[in-house]
Amino acid sequence: MSGKTLELSQHIPNATPQQVYTALTTTDGLARWWWPHIADTTYSMDARVGGAYDIRSVAAGIGARGEFLALEPFSRLGFTWNWMNDGISTVEEKVEITLEAQDEGTLLRLSHHLAPEAGDGDDLRQGWSDVLARLAELWS
Repeated sequence: MSGKTLELSQHIPNATPQQVYTALTTTDGLARWWWPHIADTTYSMDARVGGAYDIRSVAAGIGARGEFLALEPFSRLGFTWNWMNDGISTVEEKVEITLEAQDEGTLLRLSHHLAPEAGDGDDLRQGWSDVLARLAELWS
């Protein structure tokens, strides 16, 4: 896959890598921080290699879904990413997240490999920044 890679990091204070990993890989964990402000959001999570995830809001007309490519408990996740607008999926991209204990918390690093047609990734940067900030707020 050629194209740019969007790189983000988020320090999550007062949370262990185990806690953050659970928030990323369970339906209940994801529902606490992903889109809690969008009332009809549904979450489906099968956190195993080859398993799928699905996050969507019919009312907002948005969602994301994909398949897990790699899961290393408490340290790394790799998955495909398909953004959906009004139920129509965009091109598949790949995302990798690593977790590392740091400064009485966890440092989360995210790499989102953009498809060539994704442009500069500004919308994705804003979206990831928003959800990761909410994730960090869980323990503040």
